[in-house]
Amino acid sequence: MNYTDFATTVTQQLVAQIETGPGTWRMPWHTVPGVFDVRNASTGNRYRGANTVSLALQAIEAEHPTGWWSTYRQWSDLGAQVRKGERSTRIVKWVPAKRKDADPAPASSSTGEDQRTLVPRAYSVFNAAQVDGWTPPAQTAPTEIERDALADAFISNTSAEITHGHNHAAYQPARDRIELPAAEQFTDSEAFYSTTCHELTHWTGHTSRLGRDLSGRFGDDAYAAEELVAELGAAIACAHLCIALTPRDDHASYLAHWLRILNADPKALFAVAAKAQAAVDYLDSLQPEEAAG
Repeated sequence: MNYTDFATTVTQQLVAQIETGPGTWRMPWHTVPGVFDVRNASTGNRYRGANTVSLALQAIEAEHPTGWWSTYRQWSDLGAQVRKGERSTRIVKWVPAKRKDADPAPASSSTGEDQRTLVPRAYSVFNAAQVDGWTPPAQTAPTEIERDALADAFISNTSAEITHGHNHAAYQPARDRIELPAAEQFTDSEAFYSTTCHELTHWTGHTSRLGRDLSGRFGDDAYAAEELVAELGAAIACAHLCIALTPRDDHASYLAHWLRILNADPKALFAVAAKAQAAVDYLDSLQPEEAAG
């Protein structure tokens, strides 16, 4: 399966899950809190970008109760055995490929410079629910007070200008400011934090930060694509903070745009996921080293 086929398969899976949803605009991951916290069982590292989306969608479809994944060999090295008949899930890793000698060197390169480019390589992974002989590491979920304190610190460490008391939730690029209702106006603290993470994702796109401009690729759908970046960015950040992502009512108007974008370009989802991951990486880079990850 090449990269385009892989992207098409994952995109079609997302579209199918949206269209077979419970009759609302909600995205599939709203029904499964924490599904975006996906990790490699061998290394403990989180999967990133498009792989996060791919594995989350597969976990939702297969109803896997765990976010731990590994390759067949990695499970074997851990003393576990993938059960007979279990189907793998594809992920992609971008690896450096040495430039072929017959290829012309880039004009900017110096003689003898080792030129490399990144190429996608597909891997097959299995969920912990598909193997025998392995127990996930013990993880203690934070209390609500601890969770909220971690989220408050995460937001504060960004030093983003955030004002409260408004009748809307929005990021204002001209003022480089996030405007939110008062915290008590939200249904609960998770709704407050998930909305804040959504707006912080928008905030990362400012020209003084990541300079995110989607108009070149998405044209008239750039605004809707940016909302999807913020949706995915908030989902990833909230999963890391043990916050259940709360759906935004104003996204109902974007669903048709999102479906059109996804159906028109099979690689659009992966492009958006990469932007969302970059946004979360930027927010993580603003955290103290001991708090990151």
